[in-house]
Amino acid sequence: MTDRPHVANRMVPLQKILWHEARSPVAGVRRPEPEAMEDAAQVRAYVEAYRWGGPTSALVLHHLRELSRLIRPGDVVVDLACGPGPLLLDLAPLYPGATFIGADLSATMLDVLTNEASARGLRNIRVLREDIRDLPSLHGTRVDVVMSTSALHHLPDEASLERTFARVASLLKPDGAFYLFDFALLRSPRSRALFVAEVAKLAPAATAHDYALSLDAAFPLDVVLALAAGTLPAPYRITTSAFMDFCYFLQTPPRVSREPRIEAHLRTLWRSLGPAMKSEHLALRWFRRSSVRRTAGDRLPTP
Repeated sequence: MTDRPHVANRMVPLQKILWHEARSPVAGVRRPEPEAMEDAAQVRAYVEAYRWGGPTSALVLHHLRELSRLIRPGDVVVDLACGPGPLLLDLAPLYPGATFIGADLSATMLDVLTNEASARGLRNIRVLREDIRDLPSLHGTRVDVVMSTSALHHLPDEASLERTFARVASLLKPDGAFYLFDFALLRSPRSRALFVAEVAKLAPAATAHDYALSLDAAFPLDVVLALAAGTLPAPYRITTSAFMDFCYFLQTPPRVSREPRIEAHLRTLWRSLGPAMKSEHLALRWFRRSSVRRTAGDRLPTP
């Protein structure tokens, strides 16, 4: 699979973004967006953006690499605010003995996930249309892995984010793992506009608009880290993007070595990416490597 023509010319104007961030010492103002995406056109654009070979492929491969070191055969995995479940659809066939639960408030998103799982013959995916702050169907249940990617910014306020972190803690087994990724609030509106302009070069207008809303709705990084420190079970690693507060990863230490068949699958996915997506994937890993923070209990070596 090759890059789409417009993807090959992608180049984030990093110097301009850093200049705007440096000139904006005051934290940006967060603007919450709706918790659930129900508009059919937006959902279609979202699903299209996550098709393999599209603009999110580099990030998806990174998530799969990280999650494959957390998920064990037979685990129960919950994806918070899963949307149409692109990662669940990738993971479920790799771990046929595991159970994957996608939780989201959007009936439209969950319908897409359910229909796609059925079309692929995947019987180990369940969906819950429930608030991730509570998840009443899972009260009294402990699971092995909790994940959430590019979704926590949909929560309306800091209290909701704290409740979600607390729910992660209460949901996990004592030896469970979590993997949480999302955007952080950039200080400068001009920085956000530059990121959106790059996405607009390779995605439909609806996707670019949704991306703009997401960047504006992101929580400030210091808020995220403070709330996580008070609620998430240690040890875990905190990794942020280098040079600026663009995104964050909160994840527990690896709990399993990748099976050879999964390693081979990841290599196949890597080879299928075009040059631009490969470059973006490597850049993402480098940006993570260059900005690693740890909790006091995390004595893992820098990755």
